[in-house]
Amino acid sequence: MTNTRTLMRRSLASGTAASITSALVASREASHSGASSIAPLNAVAHCIWPVEAMKEQRLSARLTGTGALIHWGASIFWGTLFETLLRKRRSPPARIIRIAAVTAATAYVVDYHVVPKRITPGFEAHMPRRSFLPVYVALGAGLALARLIDN
Repeated sequence: MTNTRTLMRRSLASGTAASITSALVASREASHSGASSIAPLNAVAHCIWPVEAMKEQRLSARLTGTGALIHWGASIFWGTLFETLLRKRRSPPARIIRIAAVTAATAYVVDYHVVPKRITPGFEAHMPRRSFLPVYVALGAGLALARLIDN
């Protein structure tokens, strides 16, 4: 029971950090590409509102809120994979960073090459594919940072 609680607590922490860092970078990348900084989070809600979410540039309780919650949930999912791969309570920083990078790379492959288009993040609606690298690096950095702080 304690191991499950520890895994859940760590997954929540690392996933939340990854969600924040990747959302911030996605916002920056979108604004550099001429979209609004909120548009990427709106786009995440395209699995529920396909057309509207991909086009909306303004803050919206329904689209932005839903997109943020979906993004956070997905990041916690990746945080759970990351924490499961780490296993140990304490790990050397190089191992934490390596496993965070592997997790982020896996997230990219799954998000854009495995799952159906309807459940991709939708970032491609507001930024070029070259912007995915910094977004997924930020995801990995968030995972690693949370664990390095709690190591």
